Amino acid sequence: MSKVEDICVIKEIYRMLYQFEKDFQETHHISINDAMVLCCLKNGEEKSAGEICDFVGLSNSRVSKVLCAVEDEGYIVRRLGSNDRRQMFFSLSDKGKKKMNEMMGKKLHFSDLLKTISKQCDT
Repeated sequence: MSKVEDICVIKEIYRMLYQFEKDFQETHHISINDAMVLCCLKNGEEKSAGEICDFVGLSNSRVSKVLCAVEDEGYIVRRLGSNDRRQMFFSLSDKGKKKMNEMMGKKLHFSDLLKTISKQCDT
């Protein structure tokens, strides 16, 4: 496969991921990035913003915006560090736990997406 063909496959993968994210948001009424933050906190342990950044793989500024959005929705709670008041820790609220349970109870059709991507890469 030539470099140009690789780019065409990547474009198709982006298109499929975009559709997957759109379907996910329509089903769960939450974005993929918001859901990844909730997923990071699902074990019940508080996490720092840095730990959440590492988990979701987004920039600090993007994660900061996502944290504000899910906090505004009432899915997470913020606690200031006891030793360093500049440090913040986040955990799921009761509403966030309920949302995680709802999302975990629904099957994602991710395997279909992977099969389609695999077919694209084979051609």
